[in-house]
Amino acid sequence: MGMRGVRKLWLVAVAALALALVVAWYLFIRETPLSSTTDKALQAKLDAAVRTPEAVPLSGLTGFDWDRVQVFAYGTDSDDISDAVGDPVDWSVSATSYEGPSLWVFSENGEAVRAVQLDANVPQGGSSWPRGVKVSGGPDTNVVTLELSARASAGGVFPRTKGLASAGP
Repeated sequence: MGMRGVRKLWLVAVAALALALVVAWYLFIRETPLSSTTDKALQAKLDAAVRTPEAVPLSGLTGFDWDRVQVFAYGTDSDDISDAVGDPVDWSVSATSYEGPSLWVFSENGEAVRAVQLDANVPQGGSSWPRGVKVSGGPDTNVVTLELSARASAGGVFPRTKGLASAGP
């Protein structure tokens, strides 16, 4: 094998290595977006919770582990959601009986674990809430209020309440 043969073999080996690295990145390293889903059981529990006279812990309604929830309004771009959450999220809006679902992204230890579309009106952008958040109803159907008790808020901060009603997009 002459110098040309060695050079060709070297180029083929480098090209094969580069291709193998690209394939490995695509299959193992690149993050696959978390796809949004609907959850009829969670929707039913949320609907019931907003009709009760007292605030109900959201963690008791979900049935899965999480430590933070971020809520995004109908029409929020998937890229904006991904930037806010820190993980790629794909929001494909499902048919809904309401003017538009909101997206509730649940995270645990800084990683998005579930993205659920719920029929509940929320403000534009996103609101981030810890596991201690409670849900209660508002003046209208599909209006959800999220609130933290003084005990659940960090560092003894006063309780806060944030209504999630808006006119939509």
